Amino acid sequence: MFRKRKEVSFKQVFWTSAFLIMIYFLFQPFHWINLIEILFILFVIIPVVYYFSNERSFKAISFENKAYFEGVSTFFILLTTVLIILITVLISTFAPNLL
Repeated sequence: MFRKRKEVSFKQVFWTSAFLIMIYFLFQPFHWINLIEILFILFVIIPVVYYFSNERSFKAISFENKAYFEGVSTFFILLTTVLIILITVLISTFAPNLL
């Protein structure tokens, strides 16, 4: 017997990510830098990861090529982490009065 592949649409990924980010945001002290980082992740990183991990398409992911999906996801997670650290360091270095 063949198992049916589970397909995940962009809408499911986006709203699940938004929900998890909202939970994360509840436990952080409110600051505009945190808000900018969260919006950057939600509106830039998540769609880009979905697009590239889905062979340059926004149709539902079928997880056929698991190694490719994990590689692309890991790359964008590392890229996001580096960008958040870089943004935080640059802001704290060049604009300490804004913090």
